[in-house]
Amino acid sequence: MDKQEFFKLLENSIVDGIKRYYRNLVFIQDKNYLNHVKEILQLYLKINSKPSIAYAFHPWVKGAKDRLNEIRNLVDVLDIDYSSSDRYLGSTFDVVILDLIDNFEPNYIGRLIDLVRGGGIGILYTDNLIEHKLFRNSIIKNGNIRDVYEKRFLRKLNEHQGIFMIINSDYIAKPFNGEVKEKPSPQIPKKFSMPLELHKLCMSKDQNKVLESFNTIRGGGKKVFVITSARGRGKSAVTGLGLAGLISKIEKKKKFKVVVTAPSSTSISQLMLFLKKGLDALSIPYKSKDSIYGYPLSIEGSNFKVYYEIPEATLEDEGDLLVVDEAAAIGIGYIDSAIKTWKKAVLVTTVHGYEGSGKAFLRYLKRILTTRKVSVVWQELIKPLRYAEEDPVEKWLYDTLLLDAEPDEPPQNVSHVIYESANVEEIFNDDHKLRQIYGILVTAHYRNNPNDLMIMADGVHHKIKTLSTLDGKYIGVVQIAQEGDLPDSLIDLALKGGTFDGDLIPDRLIKHVRLRDFGKMKGWRIVRIAVVQELQDKGLGSTMLNMVEESAKEEGVDWVGSAFMGDARVLNFWIKNGYVPVHVSPKKNEKLGDYPVVVIKPISETAVKATFIASMILKDKILNTLHDIYFSMDPEIARIILNGIKVHKEINVNRIYVDKVLAFVQGVSPYESSADGIHMITLKYFWDAKRDWSLTPEQEIILIAKVLQGRPWRFTSSSLNSNRTTINELLYEAVAELLYRYYNLTPDSKGGLEIKNLDDEFHTNEL
Repeated sequence: MDKQEFFKLLENSIVDGIKRYYRNLVFIQDKNYLNHVKEILQLYLKINSKPSIAYAFHPWVKGAKDRLNEIRNLVDVLDIDYSSSDRYLGSTFDVVILDLIDNFEPNYIGRLIDLVRGGGIGILYTDNLIEHKLFRNSIIKNGNIRDVYEKRFLRKLNEHQGIFMIINSDYIAKPFNGEVKEKPSPQIPKKFSMPLELHKLCMSKDQNKVLESFNTIRGGGKKVFVITSARGRGKSAVTGLGLAGLISKIEKKKKFKVVVTAPSSTSISQLMLFLKKGLDALSIPYKSKDSIYGYPLSIEGSNFKVYYEIPEATLEDEGDLLVVDEAAAIGIGYIDSAIKTWKKAVLVTTVHGYEGSGKAFLRYLKRILTTRKVSVVWQELIKPLRYAEEDPVEKWLYDTLLLDAEPDEPPQNVSHVIYESANVEEIFNDDHKLRQIYGILVTAHYRNNPNDLMIMADGVHHKIKTLSTLDGKYIGVVQIAQEGDLPDSLIDLALKGGTFDGDLIPDRLIKHVRLRDFGKMKGWRIVRIAVVQELQDKGLGSTMLNMVEESAKEEGVDWVGSAFMGDARVLNFWIKNGYVPVHVSPKKNEKLGDYPVVVIKPISETAVKATFIASMILKDKILNTLHDIYFSMDPEIARIILNGIKVHKEINVNRIYVDKVLAFVQGVSPYESSADGIHMITLKYFWDAKRDWSLTPEQEIILIAKVLQGRPWRFTSSSLNSNRTTINELLYEAVAELLYRYYNLTPDSKGGLEIKNLDDEFHTNEL
């Protein structure tokens, strides 16, 4: 196709896109990339003379600002640093330009192309997709990397409509000729209880419906309201309007306190901005405290206050309502704790998006809410607001990044399975196979993101193992990264605090255990292991894991391990299969809100010794720093880790401490007066790997939360979803059991000591 015909087709498509509210995409891979970008912008300016334009790039890379300035000589643009692009998730633009010269990273494409509104265009430009790319370079192992992902990306551009390409001076136009549904519009219910002014601010019937449902959170009892949608459906906006509606119904004498949390403060920007819009529409006065980026972090009126807190802080706070935006990205462990702590909560989350599918999160959430017997209302927003339903660019984006990948429905009964290594190039050239395999990972691990797909495709050190039925349906997947066998230079770098890409487990253990051996050994890190949800809890995951371990032995691997966010169910799976916790990050993952954990199953003799040392160091660290470094760790997670480390150390508790514990169980000494003795006897229990008995899980949790972490009574009560009286009884029973088991003492035993009986412990004869 010649250039003139290409631009004529593009012009017609832009005009049609504005008329029918859909988007077009332009991809440029050419040495004259900037000239092409300028020509396309000039064409768009002929049609829309005052467009809003966003330009994304890495401002710190040499030459990047020069390219931006060339575009600015033509038109005004808002420049967006890729690293902080999540701040713009609720924004929309007529044109979004992505500079891919320095980096080609799927996460950014998924995040930023979604900001283009109907009638607009997305422009991706680069000289090539392969050379000198930051994210791609991070996947290189020993100088090697595949280009499987890039080939599939180019293929997907050619398979969809609404796509225009300029590749090495070739012009390729694929105009959209399909049908789109009408632009969404609000529909005010015939009977409504939320203020009419707020209903008029809604942009779709879905939003009007969700707004009305906010009334369900009112009244007595424990209640949860769950709002889900794909990106671009306005869930955060309607949540802000819903809060304004709740505020309008407050009795004047009562201060209504709402705590809002999210993976980061930037995530709540749309929610808070629409809360302000709602309050303005209702003429409710307020004062706002804004972040340095200009969006509100706190909004307060005479009888209400809505403010942001980091997730862990909300578990210690009190208020009338907790709102969690992007709940799946924070993690199910936090949500479980929040539901225990708060009487009323609104959970807002993405079902499909660049974070990955939220389906597994919703499955876990339903299980938790059923277990907790909480009254819950579910609402989903379906129609997109930024562009028309059936938009061609959304279809391209979801297909290319596999944002909605799902496995085929498996058979009900599986008698025989096939375990094999997948050929990466083959599965990435077969969309059906790829959607099955990746769909299993996405639906089981809701924190997957588009970058994971590129790592799987291009990383030569990544292996894919599959479990399938005899008729060819995939039911299980394991993604393995080969790690270790590091040169001395990288081991020295890690010991000095330096970082390098890949080799996650060796890096953590070299730094925190200080053993060079962890760098020398060869290991397999299981990045992901998943079974289709219909066949979970049937032993297939453990079967697949055993097969991986046998393969590792055959190939001379020293250890098999995994690293993941601390989650009770996941931890129990690994420990049940013989894996030992060897590292817990001293810092929570800022985005996901959990402590990353590393587990290992040693194979070689060297690995057995190194794992024993690492697990003992970890157990010592956790027991000594639960009150400090790991204060916000879920006590249940700490309990599983401590019990999963089968190393023993004798803890001698002096007789004065023992007698103070006796005074506590006799009721003559309050907890605060006997806390030192209770602390020591608790350490003795958790270090005792030789005992053939255990306290109940609830008793262990209370010892961790109150005695070792030193949590306030209310916080401790929320850990067990119980009240102060029950917590006191549990603590008493646990301490009494330890006193009897270790010292054969009961509440009827005689208390009090004499100096002559303490000479051997305190060496008083030497004074």
